[in-house]
Amino acid sequence: MSEMSGVHHMAMGVEGLETMKTFYRDLMGFTEVYADFGESEQEIMREVTRSSRTVFSGTILRQKAGGILLELIHMVEPSPRPIRRDVRYGDIGVAKITVAASSVRSVYEELKDRVQFCSTPKTTLAPNLGDYEFVYCRDPEGNLVEIVSTSLWSGGEFGGALAAGIAVSDLERSVRFYRNHLGFSVVMVETHEAFSGLVDEVSGTAGTRVRSCLLSADVRGEAMVELFETLTPRGRSIPFSTRWGDYGYLQVAFNCDDIPGIAWDLEKAGMDLLCGPKVMEGSILGHPGEFLYARDPDGIPIECLSLPA
Repeated sequence: MSEMSGVHHMAMGVEGLETMKTFYRDLMGFTEVYADFGESEQEIMREVTRSSRTVFSGTILRQKAGGILLELIHMVEPSPRPIRRDVRYGDIGVAKITVAASSVRSVYEELKDRVQFCSTPKTTLAPNLGDYEFVYCRDPEGNLVEIVSTSLWSGGEFGGALAAGIAVSDLERSVRFYRNHLGFSVVMVETHEAFSGLVDEVSGTAGTRVRSCLLSADVRGEAMVELFETLTPRGRSIPFSTRWGDYGYLQVAFNCDDIPGIAWDLEKAGMDLLCGPKVMEGSILGHPGEFLYARDPDGIPIECLSLPA
């Protein structure tokens, strides 16, 4: 199997690029610019967008402490729409980005007058992590951000984007896929229900039950994936008409050492490829490289990405 080394970035379709860039830079600690790209046609993305023309602009940001990068995409053509007008925790698909903080309560107190928090900070006991303090907020377009602190993560106000949160319909099936086909073989946190009853404000339903686990591609626990399944209420499926570039979380991009190899692996496993291997010349990320898009068992778009060191 091709070697995977964690999450490279999460992509989000946005309506107001400058507003969103300001929010994540000034309030969420994504102060470093990895790449900026002005509005242009990107023929290489036509298969993914299912369009004869693909025109967009965007930026890729990261926190000074490192971790997962955040790509903001403003699609021009085809004309984008909201994936959902009422984003709920547990809806199937890429659902949140999780950011570490030295003190969740300090971040909350500092930002509560400028950020839409879903509740006050809460604490639970998570397997392997001990006391897990967290709070959810929404960005200006309603997308979820989780801010967390535990004894394992510290340093500075923000300690890097730790995990991509993906809501799935069958946790065991998705764990097998991400472990066996995408190389997330290290279970950092075993399946648990410690968040049940604590995310009601985010899901919009009292008594929310959720099962969750945290996977990593190595023992360091960097650039992880959190897979979670809401049992009550059940997460809604991805709208049939959704296209890459619509407003909301779009996909997670995984570091991969061999794009043709992972394409062969996924096709052999019967997975759907949204596009075959593509060679970039630096027009999108500002770097040469290769990528492909596929779907996980729930039909969630995933990107496998290979960039030179």
